[in-house]
Amino acid sequence: MKLLEDSKCLKCHSVDKKKDGPSYKETAAKYKGKAEAEAKLTKHVTVPSKVKIDGVEEDHGAVKTRDAEKVRNLVQWILSR
Repeated sequence: MKLLEDSKCLKCHSVDKKKDGPSYKETAAKYKGKAEAEAKLTKHVTVPSKVKIDGVEEDHGAVKTRDAEKVRNLVQWILSR
């Protein structure tokens, strides 16, 4: 949770409620049973990109760490929701 807070992820995401971005439960359901889930989510949280929110393209930031183990832990936590 600290990495989520430090990276400001909780501004747009929550564990179980939709905000500007999908909830972590929704994300886990989307990737459930998919072999590429961890790799895709890892890329999404570590590489800045563009996302559409209410039809408007906005920047999606990256987590505030380059520690591979912390990123892996975060991704697995999201996928376990």
